[in-house]
Amino acid sequence: MDIKKNLITPALYFLLLMAIFQTADAQGNLTKLINIAEGKPQRIGTLLDKIASKGNFSFAYNNTTVPADSLVSVSGYSGTVFSILEKILGNTYEYQEVPGYVVLRYAPGSLYITADMERGQGNQILIRGYVHNVINDKGIPRASVFEKNLLVSTLTDDRGYFELRVKNWNGPLLINVRKENFRDTSVHLLADVVVTGKQEKPDYKYYPDQGSAGVERSRFARFFLSSKQMIQGLNLGNFFTASPYQVSFTPGLSSHGLYNSQIIDHFSLNLLGGYTAGIDGFEMGGLFNINRKNVQYFQVAGVFNFVGGNAKGVQLAGLYNKVVNNAGGLQAAGLVNKTRNFTSGIQLAGLANINGRANGALHVAGLLNIYDEAKAVTIAGLANLGHNNSHVQVAGILNKTGGTSVFQLSGFMNVAKRVKGIQVGMVNIADTSDYAIGILNFIKNGEKSIAVSTDETMFMQVNFRSGGRILYTVLGAGYKPGTERMRYQLNLGIGAHLIDHPRFYFNTEFTTSIITDFKENHYQMNSLKALPGIKLNKHIKLFAGPSLNISSAEAGTDMPSTGWIIRKYGGNTNVNILSVGLSGGLQYAW
Repeated sequence: MDIKKNLITPALYFLLLMAIFQTADAQGNLTKLINIAEGKPQRIGTLLDKIASKGNFSFAYNNTTVPADSLVSVSGYSGTVFSILEKILGNTYEYQEVPGYVVLRYAPGSLYITADMERGQGNQILIRGYVHNVINDKGIPRASVFEKNLLVSTLTDDRGYFELRVKNWNGPLLINVRKENFRDTSVHLLADVVVTGKQEKPDYKYYPDQGSAGVERSRFARFFLSSKQMIQGLNLGNFFTASPYQVSFTPGLSSHGLYNSQIIDHFSLNLLGGYTAGIDGFEMGGLFNINRKNVQYFQVAGVFNFVGGNAKGVQLAGLYNKVVNNAGGLQAAGLVNKTRNFTSGIQLAGLANINGRANGALHVAGLLNIYDEAKAVTIAGLANLGHNNSHVQVAGILNKTGGTSVFQLSGFMNVAKRVKGIQVGMVNIADTSDYAIGILNFIKNGEKSIAVSTDETMFMQVNFRSGGRILYTVLGAGYKPGTERMRYQLNLGIGAHLIDHPRFYFNTEFTTSIITDFKENHYQMNSLKALPGIKLNKHIKLFAGPSLNISSAEAGTDMPSTGWIIRKYGGNTNVNILSVGLSGGLQYAW
C-alpha cells in the first residue's frame, strides 16, 4: 500500500506500541545512518521526504502539528535518523517505529501513572489508580488506560482516576496510558505466574491512516457513538488486533467494552448496533454496524452500515451503506449507497448510488446515480449524473456527463462533452458525437439546417435537421394549398451523411409522414430517400433525389395516388400503395 508521507488526520494522535514490532535482527529505522549534503535552507517536509528515501521507509505525521512548511538548514549532516529528527524538530515530539514507518507525534506533555492491584473472588483482578500530569501533578481526564494483551481498557475520569477489571489471568500485567499531546507511559504489575499452559498474545498490527474523513470525523457516525468511545479510538490510534468474535447490544455494551474500536473481529453480532475496528468475516446488526477500518466478506444491517475504511464482499443494508474509501463486490441498500470509489461488482440502491469512481460492472438506482467518473453500466430510473467520463448510461429522464461517454440512452435528454458511441433520446447535447438519435440534437461538430422542399405529393414542407457527424434526425411539417381535406403533414425521420465533399454531398433518409385533416381522416407515408446535393456556399445547399414510398390508410380513406405506382395492395380493412417519387429543395445549414 502506497501511503502518503504527510497524513493529515487527527487519528495519528496516538501512542505507539514499540515493543511489539521490534525484532532482534533488524536495524531500527531511527538508528539508520544517513548523510545530508545540501546546505541551503529547505522545507521540513521536503527534508523528511529525503530522509525517508535514504532510509527506505516512510514518515507518518499530522502536518497540523509538524511544521512541514518551515525552513531548516542541516548542512553536511552525517548521523542517525533519530539525531537529525531531534535537530530539526526538537524534544517536543515522539519518534516511534512500526514496520515500514517512523511515526512523528507531537507530545510536549508528560504524564505518570500510579496503580495498585487487588485480587477478588476467583481469578478477578481489580486495578485502581490515577494518571497525573508531571508538570503540575493534576489528574488527567479522558486518558486511555489499557492492557493490550488482554484487550481491556477504560478512560480516566475528571480527577484522572481509573478502574480496570481483569478476569481469568494470573500473569504479570503491563498497564499502558495514552493521551493526545502526552508521551506514553506504562507500569508493570506483578502477580502469580502460572507456568502450566501457554498464554497466546494478540497479534497487533499498524494500519496507516489514508487522510480520509473516517468515523471520527463523520457527524452521522458520531451521533451513534458515545464521547468515551470516540476519545478511546483517538487515543489508541491506528494499532489494531484481531479477535474471533464479539457480541454487542449497543456500541457501549459489548463483550470487548471500550476496546472495541481497536479489535478486528471474525464474527460480530450486534443486537441493536455495534462499533468495531473492522470485520474479517461476518457481521450482522439488528439496526446498524459502524466500523473504523476495513470490512470484508459479509456485512448486513437492518438500517445502515458505516465503514471508515474499505469494504469488500457482500454489504447489505435496509436503508443506507456508507464506505469512506473503496468498496467492491455486492452492495445493496434500500435507499442510498455512498462510497469514495466502487471498484468492482454490482451496486444496487432503491434511491441513489453516490460514488467518486463508479467502476463496478453494474450500478442500478431507483432514482439517481451520481459519480465523478464511471467505467461501468449505470442504470437509473431518473438520472445518471457524471462529473467526468462515463461509460454506458441508461436513464428514464436524463443522462449527463462532463467528459466522454460511450453510450447514452434516456427517455428525454442526454448531455455529454464527447460521445464515442451513440446517443438516443428526445434531446441530445454534446460537443462531439457521430451518432445522435433524437428529435432535437445540438452537437457542435454536427450540422443543423432548415430546408424548404416539396415532393410528388405537392406538399410545401419545412424540415429541421440536426445531429452528429454521421447520423441526424428530421423534424418538420408541411401544408398543401387547395381544396383537399387532408392538407396538413407532420414529418419525423432519421438520416445519415454518407458523403461530405467541399462541393457536393450525399445523404440518405428514412422518414415517416402523417397526412391529416386533424379531424378523422389521415394516412401514413414511409419513405426511403436518396438525396444528393451541391453546396453553393458555406451555408446554402440544393438537393434533389428519388424516394421509395409506402402509403398506408384504412379502407375507405380518400388517399391520393402520387408518383409512379408500382403496386397497390390491401384487404377489407386497409389499403397500401408502393410507389417511387422525387423530392428536392433548398437548405440553409450551420
